[in-house]
Amino acid sequence: MKQLQIIGTQDDSIAYTDRPTVKVVVRRGDEILLLNKGLLPGGGVDTGEADAQAIQRELLEEIGMNVKNIQPIGEIIQYRNFIQKKYVIHGYTAEFDAYISTPLPQDAGEASFRQHWMKRDDAVQYVSESIKVVESVVMLGDAIQGRLYNLMTSLALIKAIQ
Repeated sequence: MKQLQIIGTQDDSIAYTDRPTVKVVVRRGDEILLLNKGLLPGGGVDTGEADAQAIQRELLEEIGMNVKNIQPIGEIIQYRNFIQKKYVIHGYTAEFDAYISTPLPQDAGEASFRQHWMKRDDAVQYVSESIKVVESVVMLGDAIQGRLYNLMTSLALIKAIQ
């Protein structure tokens, strides 16, 4: 998969744990789906799980959605130094198929997800503004760093599609 971006700085003194992850730009007509303030749906890939399986599982957990026509966009690396993890994120695009179940959130964060369907250019602007807000906060730990890096990942993947 083509590498689109590296986010964060690799620290040679850290023995990173790799975390394979997927993120998906879900399309419905000329709109794309954002969660909360600019995040793309997705999450960790379990051992032995293919990316497409992880996408379907994560979308069911987070929003009760099924998608079709999953296509690769590119890879983004995040060096999350606070938690000593290297996220290897495979980005995809997919078409909305149907809402097929009630979401099954895995934690309070997923339970708070709100969906926003936006045109691509509006989504780029929205995520860019969200990044500015988070960048203005002092980087005190992984929660803020993770939010910023995930917004940057969302922006890179949205910009990579037409």
